[in-house]
Amino acid sequence: MEKIKVLIVEDKLLIAEDIASRLEKHAMEVVAICSSGEEAIEKAKNKNPDLILMDIELSGAMDGISTAQTILQQQSVPVIYLSDYTDKKTLDRAKKTQPANYLTKPFHEADLIRAIDLAFSNTRNTPVTSNRLSRPIFLRTESQVYIKLDLSEILYLEADRSYCKVITETRTFTLSTSMNNVYEQLNHDDFVKVHRSHIVNVSQITSLDGNGIRIGETVIQMSKEYRDDLMRLLKIIR
Repeated sequence: MEKIKVLIVEDKLLIAEDIASRLEKHAMEVVAICSSGEEAIEKAKNKNPDLILMDIELSGAMDGISTAQTILQQQSVPVIYLSDYTDKKTLDRAKKTQPANYLTKPFHEADLIRAIDLAFSNTRNTPVTSNRLSRPIFLRTESQVYIKLDLSEILYLEADRSYCKVITETRTFTLSTSMNNVYEQLNHDDFVKVHRSHIVNVSQITSLDGNGIRIGETVIQMSKEYRDDLMRLLKIIR
C-alpha cells in the first residue's frame, strides 16, 4: 500500500507549493513540481504518477494541453486541468484529451478534493480485465484520505451494515458504501461472493474444508447458494 503520487505542473511556484501542502494534508505524495511542459513530460515518465494536476497556461513552448497530449500518448494517467480561463476554444482543446476534470482558478481546497475524488471514481468504474489483477485502485476512507492499493493485496470484503470492510494482510479499511457497490466497481473475475456478507479473492484462498474457506488465518463460511459460483472458478485435482 502506497501513497497516491501526484505530479503538479504549474509555473507559479507559490501556487504550486500551496497545492502541494493541501494534497499532503490528505496523505498524498507530490512526486515533483514542474514549471514547463518539457520538464513535466520527463518527470511523468520517470516518476509514473497516479494523477497529474496540469496548469493550462505554462511558460515555454508547450502549454498544458499540448503537454498532456504528449504524456497521454506514453502512459495512462488521469489529468486534471487548472486554468484562469474558461473560453470555449480552450475548453474544446482540453476536452479532446479527455481530462478527468477541469478546475478554474482560484479554487478552494474542497473543490480540489472533489475533483480528485471524481477522477478516482472514474478510474474505479473502468472495468478491470482478468490479466490486470495488479492494477491499483484508490480507496477513499472515512477520514477522506486516499489509499492506493493493488487488487492482489485484498483478501476479502466484509459487509458491515451500510459499510464495507476491505481486508488486507496488514490492514482493514472501512468504506462508507455497501459491499455490493464495491464488488461492482472491482468488476474482476477473481472476486466472488460466497456469502451475503463476504466476497473473497479466489487467488488468496489457501484451503477449503466443507463450507469453510480459509484465507490466511481467517475461515469464512460459504453459503450453499454461492458454492457453485466459487467451485466453477477453482481448478480442483482429485
